Amino acid sequence: MYNEELKIYHSSYIRNARAIGVLWAIFTICFGIINLVVFIQPFWIGDSKDTPMTGHFGLYRYCLGRGLTQTLQCEGRLDDFTTIPSDAFKAATFFVGFSFLMILICIICMLLFFCVHAEKVYKICMWLQIVSGLETFVVFVVA
Repeated sequence: MYNEELKIYHSSYIRNARAIGVLWAIFTICFGIINLVVFIQPFWIGDSKDTPMTGHFGLYRYCLGRGLTQTLQCEGRLDDFTTIPSDAFKAATFFVGFSFLMILICIICMLLFFCVHAEKVYKICMWLQIVSGLETFVVFVVA
């Protein structure tokens, strides 16, 4: 009788551990998508064309309206760090990119569930996500 109860608890534990692993993977993928959008999106905050000084800025790029035609002149490219307007935004761009890289490595490491003990995979992903979270925190402090 005691052995059967132990088997029931063990199977319940394994099922719950797998569910937590799947949820962790889903939330990691969602965080990776958010991180990618922050990294790739060239502008975050902007004006409409009806305001006197039309323009917008983002992590590595900013655009200003020039003249009466309200055409936007944009500066800053991701592939050339010298065009990013300030050192704070250069640092923020680097840390957001590195944070996304850590999340991407974490998502790839989750494939190790098929060939490595789950505890090791959890520890690897935990540390990768802690590093990614700290880098994201640094971005908020710097920028």
